[in-house]
Amino acid sequence: LILGLRGRTSGILSFFAVAALITGGIFNVVGNNGERVRFQQVDWTPTSIQQASDGFDITAGSGTVDLTDMNLEAPLESEVRVPLDITASNVTVVIPDEVPVDIRADMTMGNLTEQGNQRGGITTRESSYNTDQPGSHLVIQIHGTVSNVTIQEGN
Repeated sequence: LILGLRGRTSGILSFFAVAALITGGIFNVVGNNGERVRFQQVDWTPTSIQQASDGFDITAGSGTVDLTDMNLEAPLESEVRVPLDITASNVTVVIPDEVPVDIRADMTMGNLTEQGNQRGGITTRESSYNTDQPGSHLVIQIHGTVSNVTIQEGN
């Protein structure tokens, strides 16, 4: 690449080097583990606290994460964490209204829309819902990169 900038050519080897860099970049973004969802419409509805605690990863997709069907017995005895890793996707997160919910979002070059407000760029945001409900909190930890995430109150 440096020789190319100086006006010299390096032949077929530079072509193969650039092709390898592009291919490696694509596979680095897409990933290779079975838990990551790729390039599709996905709706995730965990039905238990354990399933929700395992979290959810989505890359280059769109869909809904619906947390209203979990078997939550209010009030919660202990804090429940739900990790969401959202990369290059459009996702709506539907939260229950019978327990206190904390949203902890760490967005990089993305948009977070909640309660009618939209924040974009690089942002860290913490907000609470249903604070009048008793018990421990359902904590949703969102790590979003180049994504649009919308928080929607459900039930």
